[in-house]
Amino acid sequence: MIQRLTIHPLNRPWLSIMPLTVLAGLLYNSWPLGYWLNPIANRGLASNLEAAHQPYNWVFMSLDIISGLLICVASWLLLKILRQAQSLLLMTAAAGFGLFGLLTAIDAVLPIDCVSVGGSCGPVLRDPWFILHGIFSLGSIAGLTISIMSVWLLFIRGDQVARRLRWLLHGTMFVWFSFGILTFVLILLARSSSLSQHVFIIVCSSWTALLPYLGWRATETTKAYRLPSDNWFEQATRRINLYHADNK
Repeated sequence: MIQRLTIHPLNRPWLSIMPLTVLAGLLYNSWPLGYWLNPIANRGLASNLEAAHQPYNWVFMSLDIISGLLICVASWLLLKILRQAQSLLLMTAAAGFGLFGLLTAIDAVLPIDCVSVGGSCGPVLRDPWFILHGIFSLGSIAGLTISIMSVWLLFIRGDQVARRLRWLLHGTMFVWFSFGILTFVLILLARSSSLSQHVFIIVCSSWTALLPYLGWRATETTKAYRLPSDNWFEQATRRINLYHADNK
């Protein structure tokens, strides 16, 4: 007789986390609201929408803060649920994801004090608020880079990963790095970087929404990172059942 499993998070663990990451991704991608709330500032960097004294800057700051906090919660849940996979790369991906969320929230609390359009900003390297904002912004992107690279390495080492899914990840990485570097170069050259940054933010938001599924799929189909048991799902289920039995 086959015993029916009632532990849903292990059957499709990413389903319990994806509502948080999808919402976080949507909130992180808030720049389209700038077309209605602040069209002038929306012509430049996305950070212009959160700049001091800008109309509705509190809307964009709040959305980024909430997005960052949701990402932190999702990262903690990933670390908790996927710990059984015994994969250093997966744990690194979840930790980098959490770092991205934390620094995104902090970055939103420290907005720049001018907008980059209309010539209201002085030299970038002489603006302490811009430098501080840039440090946390780059730090958040570094955390997301760690997350993306870790999952990408898991996909490369997996011999059973779906070919289309693997190529989708390769393409996502290429677009993400290309537009990220292009945006950084355009900022240093004081050129318009709004389009490239918006594409970059869209890719970041997509990764935020899909990380729980991609991380679990990479681990599930990678033999090198499975538990030593022939049936890791059964072993994990037994562990959780014992845990619940001990805490009754």
